[in-house]
Amino acid sequence: MIRSMTGYGQGSVEVHGVRFQAEARSVNHRFLDLRLRLPGPFQSLEKAVRQAVRDRINRGRVELTASVIRPEDETDVRLNETLVSTLLEAAHRLREDHGLRGDLDVATVLRLPGILLEPGERSEPDDEDMAGILQAMTAALDALLDDRLREGEQLVEEVLSRLSGMSGLVHELSGHADRVPGEALEKLTARLDKLAAGLVIDDARLAQEAALMADRSDVTEELVRLRSHLGQAARLLSEPDGEPVGKRLDFLMQEIHRETNTINSKSSDLEISTRALALKTEGDKVREQIQNLE
Repeated sequence: MIRSMTGYGQGSVEVHGVRFQAEARSVNHRFLDLRLRLPGPFQSLEKAVRQAVRDRINRGRVELTASVIRPEDETDVRLNETLVSTLLEAAHRLREDHGLRGDLDVATVLRLPGILLEPGERSEPDDEDMAGILQAMTAALDALLDDRLREGEQLVEEVLSRLSGMSGLVHELSGHADRVPGEALEKLTARLDKLAAGLVIDDARLAQEAALMADRSDVTEELVRLRSHLGQAARLLSEPDGEPVGKRLDFLMQEIHRETNTINSKSSDLEISTRALALKTEGDKVREQIQNLE
């Protein structure tokens, strides 16, 4: 399956009147960049959640946020008594055992992470709390992946259509390129007739010069490579192998861009130049689209 790197999903689970909510959103990024926000008492789940995301997503900037909503009678911000006691005990031991000076004041303590519990948070969540928030985050991640898949399918259809059009342009280029040697001979003959009227011209020499002109403007190798690159790109999209395709497609489009520029610079034929420019324009559009693919 080929997915986009952009998407959104949310999940919600209710356990014994407590609602656990999660939101997941993602945008383009060269690598996997996970931004995870868990309620303070649930920080111990971070490692497991990060691994779950890495197992299912390869690229993109992913923001995953979870929250807990408890009954209405628990709506006030509260002090994390357990954490405060632990901090005060640690401060006492530092003074007694290590001779450090200084006291913790109220302002310093309140600035420490986790000291104040948001509405609905518990200082020590139980197993049901842990399971609930994990279910909500899993549901949000599932919804995000489904959204990325839907957008990926649309992108694949669009890119395949453009690649088909580019293949048509390469076919037209091939037809014009086949006529280059004959046209080179005609141009050279016409020029010599105009500049050296009445002179006897060696046919062998004329053929040699025409061959040199044709060779300098020959784009056969470039066209062969273009067909190969376009074929590989189409196969990556139409026959996915389960691995991320975005970076591989970007490399192929860079090569297509390079071959197209070479064709445009080597040929002085107007028809070839026109189609090479059209091919380059379509290639740029494809590169924009595949930046969204994982």
